[in-house]
Amino acid sequence: MGIVTLARWLGPWADPTRAPEVAIRDERLAGTPVRRYGAPRRDTFLIAPGLHYAGPDDPRMDRFCRVLAASGHEVVAPFIAEYLALAPGRGAIAEFAAVADALGGRPTVFSISFGSLLALALAAERPDAIARLVVFGGYADFHATMRYCLTGEGRDPLNQPVVMLNLLDHLAHDRAQRGALEAAWRRYVEATWGRPELKAPARYTAIAEQLAAGVPAPVRELFLIGTGARPGAWQLAEPALRAFDASALDPTPYLARVRGRVDLVHGADDDVIPFAQSRALAAGLVAADTRVHITGMYGHTGAASARLRALPRELATMVRVLRVLAG
Repeated sequence: MGIVTLARWLGPWADPTRAPEVAIRDERLAGTPVRRYGAPRRDTFLIAPGLHYAGPDDPRMDRFCRVLAASGHEVVAPFIAEYLALAPGRGAIAEFAAVADALGGRPTVFSISFGSLLALALAAERPDAIARLVVFGGYADFHATMRYCLTGEGRDPLNQPVVMLNLLDHLAHDRAQRGALEAAWRRYVEATWGRPELKAPARYTAIAEQLAAGVPAPVRELFLIGTGARPGAWQLAEPALRAFDASALDPTPYLARVRGRVDLVHGADDDVIPFAQSRALAAGLVAADTRVHITGMYGHTGAASARLRALPRELATMVRVLRVLAG
């Protein structure tokens, strides 16, 4: 019944505004707030979240966790502080590992987007602590992924401010206004993420212009450039990206130490992290039992519409992915 439930709620025919009703409780593990979905079971999914200001409060994340729980799993979704702040670092890896230690057992670790770093680090450092890995939309090369977020064809333009925020140490700006600039970019992200209709330049530019009125004058132009409402982001970001120390965010040192089953799932039209990044992860997972599933059925944040000609192949891939989730 698990795969039937998953197909009902995660197939392209599902209504993304609806989700199954499951038991939910909030608690803390090792000091970190977590949300637990479903009844306690031996078969537990531990979520390594993506970079999102709302964490499990994001409706898309909440819906996915509910669906997994309804299919027969307990799901544990932590609120990782650095990921909520949109500024990942080594602290996030340590916090996620502490949650896993406190949870105990051997959960399946399911990572979303930039949460792949947390999952791969845990699998390398604590190989006996997890049953298997499912990596959805993960990355292998941080710098290449950031370049894509700023310049890639078909990229999601709404992510640009988060890239700029993380490069701020290497961007010229009025340091006295740094807090105001960071807060303004965060307000912009909160106003636009999860609303695909706002990816149109006219729509997100209008929101940026509206918010810019409350941004201090010394950093207002940088705010607008960071949102894409003004040109010039790549010209500022390229030297900053070269100077940025991404060692804490590099998953490659962990890959060769990962053992066991790893399923890499990636949307063919992912507009945040290109699917080639999963191919690169697979090449580095030399000691793992790795399977790669590239699908047109799912984008970066949920179900997508497959091309009619490819529908039989895509349905077969979807069934393989759902079997991975069903365990």
